[in-house]
Amino acid sequence: MGESFVIAVDFGTAYSGYTFNTSTREKENDPILKRWGAGEGLDTPKTPTCILFNEKREFLKFGYEAKKAYLKMRGEEAKKHYFFEGFKMDLYNKDFNKDLKIKAKNGEEMTALKVFSESLRFLKDDALKTISANNAGSPFTASNFTWVLTVPAICDESAKRFMKEAAIQAEIITEGYNKLIFALEPEAASVWCKKLPADGFITQNHIAKSLDQTPGTQYLIVDCGGGTIDITVHKVVEGGALEELQKASGNDLRGRTVDRKFKKFLREIFSDGVWDEYELKYPNEVQRMMYEFTRLKQVDENVEIQCPDSLGELAEQKKDIEKFFESVEGALWDEGYIVISREKLKTFFDKILQGISQSIREILNKNLNIDFILTVGGLAESQIVRELINEEFSEEYKILCPARPQEAILRGAVLYPCGENVERFDESKHKQEK
Repeated sequence: MGESFVIAVDFGTAYSGYTFNTSTREKENDPILKRWGAGEGLDTPKTPTCILFNEKREFLKFGYEAKKAYLKMRGEEAKKHYFFEGFKMDLYNKDFNKDLKIKAKNGEEMTALKVFSESLRFLKDDALKTISANNAGSPFTASNFTWVLTVPAICDESAKRFMKEAAIQAEIITEGYNKLIFALEPEAASVWCKKLPADGFITQNHIAKSLDQTPGTQYLIVDCGGGTIDITVHKVVEGGALEELQKASGNDLRGRTVDRKFKKFLREIFSDGVWDEYELKYPNEVQRMMYEFTRLKQVDENVEIQCPDSLGELAEQKKDIEKFFESVEGALWDEGYIVISREKLKTFFDKILQGISQSIREILNKNLNIDFILTVGGLAESQIVRELINEEFSEEYKILCPARPQEAILRGAVLYPCGENVERFDESKHKQEK
């Protein structure tokens, strides 16, 4: 099997996914990205980073499926199961080691290593299954591929050692086989964006440009993820390789705060305990509304969300549904639809926009030679976020955002083994360290 057989796994704080490349020809070097969410009526480039274990702590499900199964559980059944969501956030600023434990929703603990390794095992097995199906059923094993794992720019050595151990437990790396590479997320995003022509970027208030590859060019990468905002300064050196000059992370700035504000607003509209009762009785429907909002929050206009029948019925038991909208500003009822005004939608982004702006400004104040600002990550899908960055910084800097910014890291990671500064993992060396 050729060296260019690659599987890249982006194991994210909020969402995870993978891309693969099984072409030995340069021309066909465009990665294939697995799509998720068909069972939920969705089509997304990643699946939620959540995992479900049974009472014996055996793996059950990952991603959308895990969330759906857990939300269906009631009382005692839910208490017996171990459900983890957004668990990477629990590990920031902690020393990664084999005995580190994290808490499930039922209050019980499991080792972080098991939670991580079973997540990676699921993604590995799913990738091999998908690739075999795409190649007329030819069976593939992990050792047919070079594996790329993405890690944040702020990832330290203890975190990398921990991820290596998780990859060994997940049998991504096995005895005598050591093709594992770590890709720093901003570098992976750069690798993809370097490939894009000018029309591969979303243009707003500026002339379409591609990413400047002239040696000496410096640019800022703002990765607006679902869990963290990471900012890195890169400099292009001779031969097109990248040198990292600076990095920062705003771990308290989460894309999901926007979702939380949306849900809080729904609770405000459907007062008198209506929303609380709805959440308790129909958790899967609430989840569907949240998924729908993920798509809707990308626009900068009024958003319309269809009101589920069961929510409408619960509301009508208290009073006429229009009455719920009289006491709130920024929303109205329109024949079965909840309409949220553009102005109200923007307020959900206030805190995160302030944080992004402040984090960018802090780094720019230290470095006056930056030519570009490149934005990637799921939150960069939002027009409101892109407009803020444009409004604040486009007079002084060229702003670039690739089309489908949430996919940039994944698509670049699969091309990473061909690039410079590749950090390979040698298993024999790792064994001596232990």
